[in-house]
Amino acid sequence: MRGRVFRPPQSTPAQRRALRAQVAAHCERRPGVYRVLGPTGNVLYVGQSRTLRARLLSYFRARGRRSKSARILRHAFALEWEYTNTEFAALLRELRLIKQYRPVFNATMVVDDMPRGYVALTGGDVPGLSIVPRSDDPTAVALFGPFRRVAKLREAVRALADATGVRDCSLGDAAFRGASRSRTPGCLRHALGVCAGPCIGVGDADEYRRAAGVVRDFLDGHTDAPVRLLQRAMQQASDAMEFERAGIARDRLEHVGWLHERVQQFRANVDRLTFRYHATGPDAREWVYLIRRGTVRAELPMPACPEEEAALEATARRIYEGPDLKGGDVPTHDLDEFYLVSSWFRRRTGEAARVRPALANTRAPGGVVGPIG
Repeated sequence: MRGRVFRPPQSTPAQRRALRAQVAAHCERRPGVYRVLGPTGNVLYVGQSRTLRARLLSYFRARGRRSKSARILRHAFALEWEYTNTEFAALLRELRLIKQYRPVFNATMVVDDMPRGYVALTGGDVPGLSIVPRSDDPTAVALFGPFRRVAKLREAVRALADATGVRDCSLGDAAFRGASRSRTPGCLRHALGVCAGPCIGVGDADEYRRAAGVVRDFLDGHTDAPVRLLQRAMQQASDAMEFERAGIARDRLEHVGWLHERVQQFRANVDRLTFRYHATGPDAREWVYLIRRGTVRAELPMPACPEEEAALEATARRIYEGPDLKGGDVPTHDLDEFYLVSSWFRRRTGEAARVRPALANTRAPGGVVGPIG
């Protein structure tokens, strides 16, 4: 039986005319974000623009059933908007609101210019590896990416699972809890010696958790243990003249090595996104964004007097010199913000001239990063 497609209620033409009048009378030509609301006040869509008035009025000129704007407007019962100081702030606010509300039209109408994949490490007693398309996957306790070459990524994750014995299947929740092998199906990968077999209730729980910890450290960029493990396996097989087994280890090493290189590249680039960014709003007023490890930690007006300058410097020292409360690596929930910041400077090369060192005794970053591999 096919699932039903969710279709929110539609507003009437009179209601949409009233919304247009509201925008025309009150919305200003300033950067900001807007929310399209349903009949109960639920958020259906979140958008942003550097000129809110023009963007919202464009919805009422949209025609045709294939037009995204027209489709959204047909379900609009109310519009809300808020202004931001800069276009950069509008993009950041839009991202955070989408993560907060998870609007249905933002989820169903996203069109990526290329496929992307994330490596997810799940939680629970039996952590596992999987490839997911979004950075808000609810099963992940740790997320790494995004990667452009999804097919290559799948091969690398399978090779990593084979090398460490950590599962990359959807089973395993009953493992290490006395599961009876007579009541669970067999595991082909366990029979081949490339999985610990938690889905059939075999193996040692502590040993499995240690293996999962190695995988986590590997994806965090803190160890190359799986690479060294495969190098030893290949050498041992070659010394024993077991060339087929050596070839299998070689192929796995190639895939895991590819993943290791890209994880290291990502971690090396994280610190490059630690700086101050001086952006200018539509009123020519300057705003300072304090960015640490790719996430925006503060937005402050450009100081106009010595007292404000001292306050800005105190905030900057607290953010850049104090302990990073977000952790040493980019947390899962900040991955999208990390790439928003990097893509902003990659696509608007002129804005790089507005980047300043985080503190007086540090150097400005030497470039920006994007999706991996």
